[in-house]
Amino acid sequence: MPTIPRFDPPAFLDDFDAIPGHRDGWSTFVSNAFKEAIERVEAQIGQGNCQYYDETKTPSEDPQDLDIIWDGFPKTLVRQFGRRTALAIADGLDDAPVAGFQSRVQDEYCEWRVTRDPDTNKILRVTFTCEGPEYWASLAGGDSIYGNFGAIGNRGVLLQMYREILGNQDVMMEDLFFPNGFYNPWNRWNTTEGIAHLQQQNNTLGAEIVIGADATILRKKGENRVTEATQLICCGGFGGVNRSSDPTIGDEVNKLASAGLAITLRNPVGIYFHKFSHEGITKPGPNNTRVPAGNYWKPVRGKFDPHAADLGDMTDKSTMVVRAVYEVPPSELGPDGAQLAVSDLQIGGTPITFGGQLAEKLTMKFIGRGTRPGSFHNAPIACEAKCCLQQLPNGRSILQLAALEDSCEDVFPAVAPAPMIAAVTAAPLRIPRSRSPRP
Repeated sequence: MPTIPRFDPPAFLDDFDAIPGHRDGWSTFVSNAFKEAIERVEAQIGQGNCQYYDETKTPSEDPQDLDIIWDGFPKTLVRQFGRRTALAIADGLDDAPVAGFQSRVQDEYCEWRVTRDPDTNKILRVTFTCEGPEYWASLAGGDSIYGNFGAIGNRGVLLQMYREILGNQDVMMEDLFFPNGFYNPWNRWNTTEGIAHLQQQNNTLGAEIVIGADATILRKKGENRVTEATQLICCGGFGGVNRSSDPTIGDEVNKLASAGLAITLRNPVGIYFHKFSHEGITKPGPNNTRVPAGNYWKPVRGKFDPHAADLGDMTDKSTMVVRAVYEVPPSELGPDGAQLAVSDLQIGGTPITFGGQLAEKLTMKFIGRGTRPGSFHNAPIACEAKCCLQQLPNGRSILQLAALEDSCEDVFPAVAPAPMIAAVTAAPLRIPRSRSPRP
């Protein structure tokens, strides 16, 4: 197949059509992200040896696509605090990288916001998004904390999108920007009073592109190849070792690289929901019984079939959902005749009291693409970094990426056997530092 004419917006969204030239500007931005990622790899393994490529510049021949799948609930929080506390923390907000603003702490490219009844505190709705912040920042045009988008943008379109997606005409233009004129992803309508797109500092499209490139580098420790997911990310020093997403992405891409394939991310490049499982979710039935709940997962933005029998099954590669709502439809009444709320449902016999319980039922994906198997024969190179253990005040220990010259003890001084890996990665871990937005 030939090169693609340009990179399309994630999920083939059509918001850019309201702005002349914006689709081309977006494509240039994505292509530049690939260019920088490729140059980053070539600096380590030599020019022309990078297995990562840009489909607008290099054609794919008989490509094979691969869904790379991970869990939507933050693994870092569970490891650090245990599941019960993690559920409470995940629904809340913490300090953003920019002073004076708050941020969600959900760091698996999956973020959600819970809407509760002000009188009963019951959960009425949980809104999920996996839209990268760059898409929204690009609408402002010019420079941003994510770089330059190569298009003039249209702030009026940005404002209208906020008002429409939140169903709220109170959103004002000045609410959406920093004093310096840059788009503010931590504005109140995307944190305390709404959710439009991803804004946790690690949840960026740029991070996805860079991790994909870094993971193509074959690694060794001593004379032994590094192939296990945790060791690979420790050795390569890319992404967040603490997450479910980054080690999984690194592992799957590195397997393709080991087969000598040229590798890219399928157009349109984006993070998407993969599957929402309804298993074990029940609602009140007659005579104090529990009966299976309906399919309350509803995609509201992206590319999908609205008439599908199971809207939670987004596994088809043509399905690209970036926003969804979980709520009980108005027609669903309990045995007492009252409208059911999400908090009236149970998962495995446990009442739903946190939105994170629904996030635990959700998997995420992006789609990798491999072509020309055996066209590369790169030799593995030595590690760039290592992982050490850090003791926390609560008595737990965490994995932490460190420079090779750091005095801390390497958790994997040699390629470790599976039992050791399992023991180390079972430890609670902390949230990784930002990798993409500039300060």
